[in-house]
Amino acid sequence: MRLACITIPAFRIALERQRAPHLVARPFAVGEPPPGANTIVECSPEAAELGVRPGMSLRDARTLAPDVTILPPDPIYYDRAYEALLSALEDTEPLVEPAGDGTAFVAIDQHADEEAQWHAAARLVRTVRQVAGIDASAGVAEGKFVAWAAATVTAPGEATVVPAGNEQAFLAPLSTSFLPVSYDTHRKLGLYGLHSISEVARLEIGPMQAQFGREGGRAWELARGIDREPFRPRERQEPVAAALAMPAPTVNSNALIIAARQLVGRLLQHPRMRYRHVRQLRLRMALLDGGSWERTLTFREPLGDEDSITYVLKKLIEPLQLGGPVEEMSLEFLGLTDETGKQRSLLFAEQARRRSQLVAALRQLKTRFGGDAQVTRVVEVEPWSRIPERRYALIDYDL
Repeated sequence: MRLACITIPAFRIALERQRAPHLVARPFAVGEPPPGANTIVECSPEAAELGVRPGMSLRDARTLAPDVTILPPDPIYYDRAYEALLSALEDTEPLVEPAGDGTAFVAIDQHADEEAQWHAAARLVRTVRQVAGIDASAGVAEGKFVAWAAATVTAPGEATVVPAGNEQAFLAPLSTSFLPVSYDTHRKLGLYGLHSISEVARLEIGPMQAQFGREGGRAWELARGIDREPFRPRERQEPVAAALAMPAPTVNSNALIIAARQLVGRLLQHPRMRYRHVRQLRLRMALLDGGSWERTLTFREPLGDEDSITYVLKKLIEPLQLGGPVEEMSLEFLGLTDETGKQRSLLFAEQARRRSQLVAALRQLKTRFGGDAQVTRVVEVEPWSRIPERRYALIDYDL
């Protein structure tokens, strides 16, 4: 299958420079502070020239290059920009597979000639520039790996087409660092004097598998332009999501758990959630200082009730040590399914019936009085506050 790989080099760096033009031509990096990984996530070319590398500890980076500006990551900002990029690509070509970090694979016409494929890739690059204001690189080839390699060696704003049958010749002069293998395998390839992909391709598959196992066999196939990884375009669907602005920015876990429960209850009432369960969710928090926090959770089995989903979120939120007060929380349900992997107990049928009756009565009251909640409860929000009005809050009694 002919695929176009669209990639934005140093995606986070490009986005940070877009919203902060004063960072252009300055050495800076994106680093995750404690209690996170405490490492550099991505760095600008200017910072790389000073010796800063992804994976380096923040302390080492500051010691090595004191003039480098280190920004905290903003995953919400990055994710929204990436989602806008994918949607724009899908408006141009319908089949798109996300690959993360500003990269995506797009299916193009299998029977188009080389010039038509180049024009298709150039059109995708223009789409990215119009939507994100950033120049992307494009590579067109048979299979994901060669298309990605072609995009990686192409200058931003340009496109490269690898003709069918020329995959191995195109890859031959490239470094073995392009091969998607582990650090140990890269190190061993260097020890054996294998520095280019052509040197790997000249070997027999037997010795490669004997030295590197299954990973060696895959590296040998890729070096010869053979890529068996299937193309998996995503299903485009409207997300089930909601956001809640905090009454006052807070780091109190109890207040955050209450907000999470409110969001869960709101999303479960969404029309698309009728008779459906959730396999995955994404929780985001916008911090007061402009940063953000994000986590994606995948459940062992689909969940469809408020208590179970809230319990999982509670275990996630309680130990958090955020970099600042939270001013907004958003929740998104992903991987919706009509099935559940857990059979409900018949012993609680009567309890479930009464619960549904109570919920129906509360909703009827809410509708009758213009959408205002008629039943509320008092919850502790900031017990340490000297202001009585901030210690407790009234929230809707949503069961």
